[in-house]
Amino acid sequence: MTFRVLLRMEVHPGAGDGFEKAWHEGAGVITGQRANLGQWLCRGEDEPGIYHIISDWTDEKSFRDYEQSPEHLVHRRTLHPFRLRGSMATATVLADLPGAAAS
Repeated sequence: MTFRVLLRMEVHPGAGDGFEKAWHEGAGVITGQRANLGQWLCRGEDEPGIYHIISDWTDEKSFRDYEQSPEHLVHRRTLHPFRLRGSMATATVLADLPGAAAS
């Protein structure tokens, strides 16, 4: 089953463009991990300065190993100046049901 990581990030006012650029520049570090199934950057529509970062992994252990890696720490340092506050949640995907428009 897929292990999903959901990050909620609030960036400093006016820092959205810089954050998005820095995220895109470092995204290959994550998607280049053998256990990474993909990731998504979403800008919140309800609250200014809120982003959601979603990444899927083959398993929790692989994600936790990456989370402790030097590559991850460098990526986090790159994004840190933009961050005002954030939180993380994890989940196991139990069902994946593509909608009609996906086919």
